[in-house]
Amino acid sequence: MKETLNETLNETLNETADDYVVDTIEDQMDQTIVTTCPSCGGNMAFDPESGELKCAYCGTTKAIETNTTEIIENCFKTALAEGVRTWNDDDIRTFSCKNCGAEIVVSPDAQAQFCNYCGSSHIVEQASEQTIPPHYLVPFSITSKSAGERFHTWISKRWLAPKDLKETYRNDRLLGTYVPHWTYDTNIYAFYTALRGDYYYVTRTRTVNGKTETYQERHTRWTPVRGDYSHFFDDVLVRASNKVDDKLIREVQPFHLDALTEYQPAFLSGFFAERYSVSLEDGWQDAVQIIDTDIEQAVIRKIGGDTVSSLNIQTQYNDVMFKHILLPVWLSSFRYKEKLYHFMINGQTGEVQGQYPKSALKIALLVLLGIAVIAGIYYVMATRS
Repeated sequence: MKETLNETLNETLNETADDYVVDTIEDQMDQTIVTTCPSCGGNMAFDPESGELKCAYCGTTKAIETNTTEIIENCFKTALAEGVRTWNDDDIRTFSCKNCGAEIVVSPDAQAQFCNYCGSSHIVEQASEQTIPPHYLVPFSITSKSAGERFHTWISKRWLAPKDLKETYRNDRLLGTYVPHWTYDTNIYAFYTALRGDYYYVTRTRTVNGKTETYQERHTRWTPVRGDYSHFFDDVLVRASNKVDDKLIREVQPFHLDALTEYQPAFLSGFFAERYSVSLEDGWQDAVQIIDTDIEQAVIRKIGGDTVSSLNIQTQYNDVMFKHILLPVWLSSFRYKEKLYHFMINGQTGEVQGQYPKSALKIALLVLLGIAVIAGIYYVMATRS
């Protein structure tokens, strides 16, 4: 997300102003949800290694108390009908960017001065509104240092990258961000009709270059079929942010949701959280697309045969439940020859995905190698015939 900031700043500000804004935003990052150290009064931040709050000054740690005994699902219909309590409790403060629409969550005593996503200074405090608070989150288990090391290892293994990339790229600061997601549960019942196709072969003869030969001609025997299919879908995961790169966040998955723990503001100490920008209803529509794809594949497997045609599925989605959860990612970018490349690191597993420059020379060599291999295969086949 900071990469978007850098792109905007480079277009609108000179280098001096750019340094000032970046420094200000880094200070702003340090003012996220704050817990005071009981020993020295310093700021404590969540430590991914210990899973506790840790003071950066004296090293004092403090456990984060949660009441989680079991994961509780929430009724989808009830949430839509009755509304829910606001996320804007006394422990957070929310600012809205008038430029890109992002909503940034910070501590109640912090003042956001720039948007972390686009760099705009046109931000205003967001009034309390009826939005669904996070129910659970997966805490960070990958530290900033480990994330940086994993990125260095990842970029060094990009064979198509320019040879001098490791020595010349400039890395921006890693930003630990909890990205909002929805999970949905539902019991489905589906009734289907289709045509099942089974292949069979008929022996034919033909004349080719004056020679008569036999061959197998494929035909399809179609049989009408109908039936039903039931299944329980558990924790269908849908991204609730339209600010992060969809391709990257899909590539760093999976997240292991068995590590979900009850949301407490203390987990955000030293990190940011984005307020969801995909509504509960819109998230459900995305979940339905995922569910329908799985249902279609399952029904096709159940029908069997060699092919299926005219498939029609009517689905009931029963007992829809949901959770609002936060998932941890490290976001950043790096510069190579003044061009910005984005990357993302899974804050739970350490999986790294991103963009990187590609060497035109290496690509050309790879193409030539492919041509040489194909030519060699044709030469061998020609000499044998």
